[in-house]
Amino acid sequence: MAAEAKELGGSGLPDLESGLRDLHPRDSTVSAGDGIGSMISSSNSSIMGEEVDPNEEEWGPGHPCFPHMNPHVPLESPEFTSTRVIRIKRDWMLRGDLAPTFSNLYPEILDPAGLSEQEFRRVIDKVNSEVAPAFNPYNPRNLLDGVLGAATGWLWDDLGFTGTKSRLNNLEKWIDNWNLEMEKSMGAEDAGASPRIISLRRTGYTTLDIQIPDPEIAEAPSTSADDASAAFSPVMAAA
Repeated sequence: MAAEAKELGGSGLPDLESGLRDLHPRDSTVSAGDGIGSMISSSNSSIMGEEVDPNEEEWGPGHPCFPHMNPHVPLESPEFTSTRVIRIKRDWMLRGDLAPTFSNLYPEILDPAGLSEQEFRRVIDKVNSEVAPAFNPYNPRNLLDGVLGAATGWLWDDLGFTGTKSRLNNLEKWIDNWNLEMEKSMGAEDAGASPRIISLRRTGYTTLDIQIPDPEIAEAPSTSADDASAAFSPVMAAA
């Protein structure tokens, strides 16, 4: 009390010449030592600071090799049970949102199905080289088609004279021919026995679906009710 009275002076106001008082450790919000604590690594750690393996990919629908159910065939058809679909995701690093380009990351599950890595990359290069200029709004041909469409009351577009429609139609024909060549090269009598590229119009250019025979790979593990009850059984027994 005497020290505080001395600092306040006779007038009861704080003595400015004495400087700031040392903060009590309990009043400070700064940690001891360097004051900033441990930093979170931005490379191989999560937001909680735990080590994360950057190469680890969890098996599930997001995995590049995961065989999805075939939604492009009727449920009652034999192909629904005998075929699966490998989905090639879009690569946003190539053209961003200007054109739907696809990733050239090769799913190794396609090799046993008859689609080699070299042929896969050739298909991806062909598809990307066609859809990129077709959907690019700054393409000179697309700009010209826009002007002609406005001048003709969009009759130019209705007649199919635009560069976008012609390119996409040619790409669909190329995909159909590729499917026929794969069936002939593999000598497949069944339509689902050889790799087959699904029409990009069916997927809305969101993914490139490749139909393959069912590889009979187990689905992603899931926690069942039996596992949950088994986990709680020791607790219940102890109670």
